[in-house]
Amino acid sequence: MNITFLGAAREVTGSCYLLETDRTRILVDCGAFQGSAFMESQNFQPFGFDAKTIDAVVITHAHLDHVGRLPKLVKEGFHGKIYLTPPTAGFARLVLEDAFQIMEYEFRKQKRPMLYEAKDIESALRYFSTVDYNASVKLGDLSFRFRDAGHIFGSAFIEIREEGGAAVTFSGDIGNDHVPILRETAQMAETDILVIESTYGNRIHEDESTRAGKLKEAIVGTVKRGGVLLIPAFAIERTQQLLYEMHDLKAHGILPPVDVYLDSPMAIKATQVIKEFPEYYDAEALAHVSRGDDMLDFPGLHVTPTRDDSKTINDAPKPKVIIAGAGMMNGGRILHHLVRYLGSASTTVLIIGYQAQNTLGRRLYEGDKYVDVLGERIQVKATVVSIGAYSAHGDQNKLVRWVSEAAKQPSHIYCTHGDEGAAVALATRFTQKLKIPADAPRLGDVVSF
Repeated sequence: MNITFLGAAREVTGSCYLLETDRTRILVDCGAFQGSAFMESQNFQPFGFDAKTIDAVVITHAHLDHVGRLPKLVKEGFHGKIYLTPPTAGFARLVLEDAFQIMEYEFRKQKRPMLYEAKDIESALRYFSTVDYNASVKLGDLSFRFRDAGHIFGSAFIEIREEGGAAVTFSGDIGNDHVPILRETAQMAETDILVIESTYGNRIHEDESTRAGKLKEAIVGTVKRGGVLLIPAFAIERTQQLLYEMHDLKAHGILPPVDVYLDSPMAIKATQVIKEFPEYYDAEALAHVSRGDDMLDFPGLHVTPTRDDSKTINDAPKPKVIIAGAGMMNGGRILHHLVRYLGSASTTVLIIGYQAQNTLGRRLYEGDKYVDVLGERIQVKATVVSIGAYSAHGDQNKLVRWVSEAAKQPSHIYCTHGDEGAAVALATRFTQKLKIPADAPRLGDVVSF
């Protein structure tokens, strides 16, 4: 069995791994590169294989950096099945359609090239084949099953076994601990080789028990100042986590009255997808459902699906809270709000997710005093704060613990989907603490076992 690392190698985006035996060729994920113009230009580079020869694609979850090049794969001749969990299928449609709208906009305004056409998305969607957790699927001389990764709703790590041969596990993205709605990450079964993400491979999160308290502080502080709280949030999972915890804080009378605007069409649609699959909820979320309680709604919440709806937020009185995409501030409606409010000392920008290198979010996170937004140079007078406990990714401790608690520890680990420093740090930790040989592969590396 061979694995070729074709993305997310010493970088965070572009997850794509080619797994080959003598009889079968499959891809694990087929994601887009994101971040700087250079990173995104890699989406137009050749895959490194003939798409017509790929038997199937197995998807860990629906984030763009894991599904974003599926339409390109189809455009280049792939015609096999794309396996994913039912919620992931619902999210992937939203993510691909949203990405295409952005691509079309950039083509019209800036003449940027199109990676694929709308028909390629529809073709990709027709190849979707949904599989629930723990169900075994046979692909030639391979079999695989999805296990709950606890990263976003419907996310999975993938256990793959060759007939009479080795077992390999692809972590996808492993979730943080004690995340609302989600079940905890499942235990890894016996495996020989592990390909694991390392987004936070060199960092430790704040204790998750501080999460709701820090959110409350940010909202209460905004109300006292009569200002604006901007929360750039990823449409899938992070937004719903915020709504869940705001619902809880409101229900317990902890939050003062304040208008909250959910200004993300994709997040609004993603919330509906989550409501379609209560069988994927954790026990606490199921208890809400059994009481007839809408855990993702509360007094003062306004959804603004259309552009005209969004514009009404400008005239809404302060204080107010605005949740808008994109989570890394590299596009979406959050940019318009940043232009309007970033230069005000009464504004707080609350960062609750990973900010890739060369994104606007990363520059604000690192404390830049001047940034360019939608062609405007803005002096940053707003307060920028972050809550690491809201990350959808497990930190170094979580990743090491997950591996240490496996039914049988792997004989070799490959750390991917992390900046170089994070990937190397995590590999070093596995080697030193668990005594497991570990490496951080580079783009194009091939391993055989």
